[in-house]
This record gives sequence, C-alpha cells and structure tokens, in this order.
Amino acid sequence: MRFVRPSFSSFQVPHASQSESASVHPARLRARVARAMATMRPSVLDTCSTSLRGPSKDRLRQRSTIGPSIHHRVGPHGVADVVPDLPFKDSGLDPTTFGVGPETGSVGKGNVAGKLAIDVIATDGHRRAETTCKRGASSGNCVESGRETAMETCRRAWRAEGARLGRAAGVRPSRRKGRWEGLQCRAATAPGRKRGKESICVVGGGFGGLLTALKLDSFLWPDGKPNIVLVNREERFLFKPLMYDYLTGECDVNDVAPRFEDLLESTSIEFCRGEVSGIELQQTTGEGVLSVGKDQSVPFDHLVVAVGASTRFPSGVPGARELAVPFSTFDDMLQVENSLKDLEGRSGPCKVAVAGGGVAGVELACAVASCLKNRPDATVLLLSGSAEVMEKCPAGHREAAKAEMKELGVEVLDTARVLSVEEVESQKQVHINLGGEERVIDTDLLLWTVGQAPATADLGGSYVFPVNDKGSIKTDPYLQVEGQSNVFALGDASFQAPEVSPYIATAQVALQQSDFCAYNIWASMNGRKLVPFRYMHLGDMMTLGRSTAAITLPLGSGFTLDGILASLGRKIAYVIRQPTLQQQGRVGRGLLEREGGEAGKALGPLLQLFATEADKLLQQSRA
Repeated sequence: MRFVRPSFSSFQVPHASQSESASVHPARLRARVARAMATMRPSVLDTCSTSLRGPSKDRLRQRSTIGPSIHHRVGPHGVADVVPDLPFKDSGLDPTTFGVGPETGSVGKGNVAGKLAIDVIATDGHRRAETTCKRGASSGNCVESGRETAMETCRRAWRAEGARLGRAAGVRPSRRKGRWEGLQCRAATAPGRKRGKESICVVGGGFGGLLTALKLDSFLWPDGKPNIVLVNREERFLFKPLMYDYLTGECDVNDVAPRFEDLLESTSIEFCRGEVSGIELQQTTGEGVLSVGKDQSVPFDHLVVAVGASTRFPSGVPGARELAVPFSTFDDMLQVENSLKDLEGRSGPCKVAVAGGGVAGVELACAVASCLKNRPDATVLLLSGSAEVMEKCPAGHREAAKAEMKELGVEVLDTARVLSVEEVESQKQVHINLGGEERVIDTDLLLWTVGQAPATADLGGSYVFPVNDKGSIKTDPYLQVEGQSNVFALGDASFQAPEVSPYIATAQVALQQSDFCAYNIWASMNGRKLVPFRYMHLGDMMTLGRSTAAITLPLGSGFTLDGILASLGRKIAYVIRQPTLQQQGRVGRGLLEREGGEAGKALGPLLQLFATEADKLLQQSRA
C-alpha cells in the first residue's frame, strides 16, 4: 500500500513577521504524535511528558489504538492510495511542542525549528503495524530558552528511540530525498516476528515452497507486508530436472543448486536453515511456533508445508539402504558424480545398475551411459519392475526413450524386482526376481530411483496434521489442510481426492500450486474469496543423455519432439523456470557460452547484466 499526503488547509503559526510563517496541518500532526506515543518506550514517554498538554500518557496510548481501519478492495498486484483518518479531536496535543512545526514564540529570521515526525500505521485487531521513523533537524534560535530546553530534551529522546528501532531491525540507515531527510527503520523483536506484523512460515525450499515465498514477497499488501520466513534443512535450492545435466557436464553446480542466500538477496524473505523438530499450533487463535533444530523457534500466523518427497528404501529389501545410492538430494548428486569419476579412471570392465523403470530411472540410466560412453567395456543396466518402462508416460515419450537407450547401449530388464543386495569382494550382488526366476547380478554401482514418499515424517514428533496412508497431508481444493484455515500444503507432501484434482505429484504440479497457494494466503489475510486449485497439464520433458531430450506437447493425442532441438528447447524452458530473474541470467549465460560458440560467449555476460538490472528495477517498483 502506498500512502500519499493530500493537500490540507494551512495552519498559520503566530510569528513576528507574516512573510516567514510556515504551513502545518494540525490534524495530521496530532494523529501522528498520538499514534507514535503508543509505541514509545515508557522512558521516552516520561521524558516527553513535560512537553505534553491535556490528556495523560495513558490516555494518549489508549486513544492511539482507536480509529477506523480503511481497507480498499485492491488485488495483490494493485496500488491503493490511503490516508487513515484517525480521531484527533480534543487530543490536547500541541504539534509545535514536539518540534514538528515552527515553535511557539519568536523565531529568528531565516531559520526554522527542528522537525521530527514518527508515523505509525497500525491495525490493533490484526496485530499489524509498520513503523517509519523520519528524522531531520535544522538550527533554531528561540527566544524562550526554557521552552527550547524542554523541546530539545524531548527531541533527543525521540531520536534515540528511532535509532533503537533501527538497530533492532538490523537494517542500515538509508538517506532518501524529500522534504525531510529521514531514517527508515522497522522494529524486530524476534526471528520471524517483527513488531506488529503477521508472520508467514514456509517449510521446505523446493519448487513449491520457494516459489510460494517469492510470490508472497512480490504481492502488494494493503496493511503492510507480513514477515515471510523460509525454513529448509539444506543451504541450497535444488533444481532437480537439471541434476542429470550436471552429471553429463552440461551445467555447473550453481545452475542446478544455487544457495538460498543468493536467491533471496534482493527480497525481504528471511531464510532459516535447520531441520524441523516440532510444530505447535493453538487451535483457538491459529497461531503457532515452529521448532527448528535444538534452540530455534519461529512463530507464525500462517504456515505452508512444502517439504517434498524423499527416498524411502523398502524394508523388505535387505541391504538396499546400506549399499544402494539414491539420487534425490544435492549430496546424492555429488556422490554419484564421484562414483562415476572413479569408474571412468578404473581399468577393466565395469557395470552400473539402475533400479527403477520410471522417468527418473530412464533419465539417470541415459546420463550414466553418456558419462561412460568412452569406455566400451562399461555396461549400464536398467531394472524395471513393470512390464514396460515409463508405462504411465505418453507413447511418443516411451518410443523416444527406448530408441535412445538402445543407441547408448543401455540394457533393460522388464519385470525385474529387487529382492536383496549384498556386498562380496567390493562388488554389489543384486538378487532379483526376473519373470519368476531368481538371478544374481554383480555390479560396481547400484543406483536407486524407486520408493519416493512424502517427507512429512521429517517434521518432528508433534506433527498432527491429517495424512493419508502414504503420509501425504490431506488438503481441500484451496490447498488448505483439513481442519486448519491458516495452514496450507502443496507439492509432493499434499494430497487431494482424485475426483477433485486427478494428477500425480511432479515438479510441474508444485510450480502451479505455488501460484494458487500464495494467492489464497493473500486472500485469506485480506478478506477475499479463495480460488480452488485446478491443474493444467503443459506437456512432458525429459533428458535422454548429453544433448538429447524428448518433449511431448498435449496437442491431440500428443506431439513428441526429440533429439538436439528438443534438448535445446528443454534447456531454454528450464532457464525460464528459474525462480528469480538473476538466476535466469546466470543459467542463461552458461547456456549461451556452452551452446552458442563465440557469439554465445559474447552475449552471455550481456544477458546476465540485463537480468540483474531488470531485477533491480522490479524491486524498486515494488518498493
């Protein structure tokens, strides 16, 4: 919300010379001072009490919380010009007493007394407030020395209070142009809870969680932007579709896993790294506290659960947890990279087995085969538990994957169910059931892509939200957790009845849910109508090794494009899907320099510079 100052009728201060009078509107000044007094320390009130005339400090504090709340019906991207019309009649305050306007009495020619104002915009019923401290001073020659001393004492106390608020907020003083040079500050009393503001806590830094937080930060809030806290156990955001490109050397680590500090640098989002150990929620008020680690607590008024999914090894497969390597996290990606480098430098034949015949298993098998392509004695084996790989994907997708796996030399075993895994003489022996017959496969590396389950079990022992048999949080069509109006869930950790939204949990679903989740939180906090989530399928993309991919668009029965053009289109799409403009510039620059030759190397830095400047302009326009 943008607050503007309309033109008011002027208030003429008695002065020795009419040509040197100043114009001040008493209503605005009395309202500012009355509301500001409610937030001042008692010591400041006591210091300024000698300059008060009329009601006592307690009456001022009580009167400052009274007044109509003005809410304009504007959207999160709209702009409203609102000036609160607070009651000031009979407030008993003299604006000149606080140095806001010219002082009472004779003023030397050419000099104006010190000016000081503290604007406090508050809505007591919703515990929202935004404090802006404006400080400016110029010399003044008062004839009444006693009056001047009292004013200077009060003025110094108020300036000290503004400095205290700035230190508490942990922000640097920023000089700004205008009628008064000022110091902007926001009071903060605890992580995730700034004075008078509501707090939104987002648990999980995947696609759903990060994009929800970024969209909430980009909205315009009529009553002031709430505090937004993002909690994640890792320090890096993982763009999972590019994990396979990292193995094949088509992107670097900062493209696939940028740090949250870099992504959130130009936003007001607070990042809290740690593992959630518990959630306490008060049913009466809806407020809660998130326990992070051993000694951190994050209070919230609204909670978003977007913890995603994690690898769950089946308990009926002995040795899988200890000997198989999953491919789901940033550490898993680095471990697989190091294992492949060891196999590349090793002499003699080598074999890598990939368990899982879904999209993730096929993409990983093709990436591994591309890395070991220079070794003719290397074997890549794909163990598919179903009768056909990628059986739930479009037919064009399956045919393109089969053709590329045949080109790369990937052997596919259909209806192969892993029974157990054991290690014998530095090799893994994988016992499988293949068509009712038990076989043993010796392999140097076993990669695991099956058994993904919602990571809701990682939220601590006090986690009490309703879940289905798989551990997914039950939500209504508005992504609100059942029975909780201020708790939302999305991504792999959420579940809706198939008749409401028939879809499977993918990154594309989480991306679309983040839009609805962010808007519904904004709507619930501003008295608007919530919008039910509806999924729109935009097609399927997958990588099939180095510089090869497949894209299936939902046109008719499905149009599939594969090969180099599909690989380029997939990479461009993922550049656009990066969470921030700056990250889009970084990833786009790397793509141009790798794929564009000499021209790309020249255009890459320009693209990154353009994205950085565009991000700065966007942040300035929002401010």
